Amino acid sequence: MDRPTRDHHSFPIRDVPVARIRPEEGLGRRRDRDGHRDLQRSIERFGVLTPITVRPAPDKSGDYLLIKGQGRTLACRLLGVRTIPAVVVDDTYAETAKVQQFLVENVARLKMRPVDRALLIQRARAEGEETSAIAGRFGVSAATVRRLLTQLDGATPGEVEALRSGDVNLAMQAVIARHVEPSERQGVLTIIAGLSIKPKELEALFVALGWQELESLGRAELGARVALLHWACNALVESPRGSLKDRLAQVALAFPTELARAGASYAVVSQ
Repeated sequence: MDRPTRDHHSFPIRDVPVARIRPEEGLGRRRDRDGHRDLQRSIERFGVLTPITVRPAPDKSGDYLLIKGQGRTLACRLLGVRTIPAVVVDDTYAETAKVQQFLVENVARLKMRPVDRALLIQRARAEGEETSAIAGRFGVSAATVRRLLTQLDGATPGEVEALRSGDVNLAMQAVIARHVEPSERQGVLTIIAGLSIKPKELEALFVALGWQELESLGRAELGARVALLHWACNALVESPRGSLKDRLAQVALAFPTELARAGASYAVVSQ
């Protein structure tokens, strides 16, 4: 069953001091100058006709975090208006409203990284927005939305952080997600992040190494298989130029004879 949700009409409208309003993280955006001048003139003549949306700041400072209504708030600040009508929502509603407002106000205006778009799509779906609505909002197909949701389903915090930081891209994360169990992905991410290997090359290595069979050996051999993958990735990256098939053949010729344990880690013993 869907969770019951409240709309903004169920929250109080208050006159909030403009000086106590701070922008919610992630919702600031550049203003269209002409449009903002028109808004400022309208407020100067008629006042604020549509309340903004805020939530109490969690730091107990008495401030409010702005969720929706940046233009109206800025216009009031410039005009010297001391208070502004605001719908004051709770944290639960604010989190949903923040995401939706980000999508409405920013997605069409920002050149977003694919990973940012994917994470926002995942967040919007988690908040209950329908796949078709998400697809229309982002200008992608419903199939693309479903593919991204499947890819990110079960993504570990380490994967999300690696995506956000740019250590791995969506294509690389998709390869890792296809071949590596969630509980083992952090070790793989750690070695991949520092290499210039391509997604198709990593895909080929997972297949060539028989990664699923290696995982079937259990957690006790995790360190060994990660060390082997690390060696294979380096060997492929450093192999002479040529087709991927030829470079994999070169890696096979240099395949290590054993993995020697060195404390908590493993050292690869080459031929």
